[in-house]
Amino acid sequence: MKPTTNYTKSGTFNIAYQVIGKGPVDLIYIPGWVSNIDMMWSEPRYATFLTRLTFFSRLIIFDKRGTGLSDRSDKYSTMDERMEDIIAVMNATNSKKAFLFSHSEGGSVSLLFSLKYPEKTLGVVGFGIFAKRRFSEDYPWAPTDEEREVSNKLIEDNWAHGKLDELRTLVPSLAHDNGFMHWLASYLRSGGSPKAALILHKQCTQIDVTAILGSIQVPTLLLFRKGDIEILVEEGRYIAERIANSKFVELEGEDHLFWTGDTYPILAEIQEFMTGIRPHRTDFNNSKEENKKSGIDIKTVMSENFLYNLKVEEFAKLCGRSLSAFKRDFKIAYNTTPSKWIKTKRLEYSKKLLLESSLNINEVCYECGFVNSSHYIKSFKEQYDIPPHQFRLGHKVF
Repeated sequence: MKPTTNYTKSGTFNIAYQVIGKGPVDLIYIPGWVSNIDMMWSEPRYATFLTRLTFFSRLIIFDKRGTGLSDRSDKYSTMDERMEDIIAVMNATNSKKAFLFSHSEGGSVSLLFSLKYPEKTLGVVGFGIFAKRRFSEDYPWAPTDEEREVSNKLIEDNWAHGKLDELRTLVPSLAHDNGFMHWLASYLRSGGSPKAALILHKQCTQIDVTAILGSIQVPTLLLFRKGDIEILVEEGRYIAERIANSKFVELEGEDHLFWTGDTYPILAEIQEFMTGIRPHRTDFNNSKEENKKSGIDIKTVMSENFLYNLKVEEFAKLCGRSLSAFKRDFKIAYNTTPSKWIKTKRLEYSKKLLLESSLNINEVCYECGFVNSSHYIKSFKEQYDIPPHQFRLGHKVF
């Protein structure tokens, strides 16, 4: 099912978080620069990656203060405050000890947290993270002050307009997919206003964890794509050389976003790091016989994920099947096609929301996984011979 967004207090700040899955070990995802935990689920690749993590963990995600659904701030947040946010989310979810999965700017606070709270940290996974974001002779991969000022100006001038050229370098594999690029621009804007984005971007310049790397004792997995020009692979080697109990993995590819491109090696490394068991690539797209070994039940996966904005091919991956095997096994299980079943389930759920919630029609539409209200209203009327607003009025209790 689509995850529920909850809030907890970190000092005076409301921090938004979600819990997905019931795996044997907790995994806390700490995003980079800006995030929006609701919007993550609207992008099929993102949703598929996060859902796959729940196959071996209880996944906890949150928006740090100043971003997404959490309270905004007009000043820089200290690293201590950022760590307090993590503690607040752990307390709210009754998480005693967890792995931390961090991306980009989220890496520094994860490393600091593991040093300050080793009793709460099972390990750290960092994808494309950095130790500092200001050029120096001993760390020449970070931007110079002049380069940073250019970036700040671009944010000031272009953030609200969603200009895409600067974003394409984050994800070369999808640089020519205008649909994805428009989603990415919307996602970033939903994660922070122009002012908030600029504050956080400038705050990155203050980050420097180089001095504490040698003191970190918890197991640390460092994942870097060789062609990533946002955070260079040399930065990963620098961190790995200074953390004694670390594993450094260079991956093929150029994308700075972990959920795009070839995601199998990333998921496989994380699962092996956390569980000691490395899945085969075929487990992500396997045959019926291999699926039996994995124990992935098609009905369980579909009932828990039908509200997500996933393509049929991505549901097949979640179920551990090739597309043809998924369609065949789905027909056996449900005696219909995946598309028809998903549409019917979403419409059934929308009836429940119309009767039991105060959400307006547009909100019901998006909550149920439809991408636009006109398609939802048309589908509802075709299914039940009445438009949704009339259905609600006809069943309203006075």
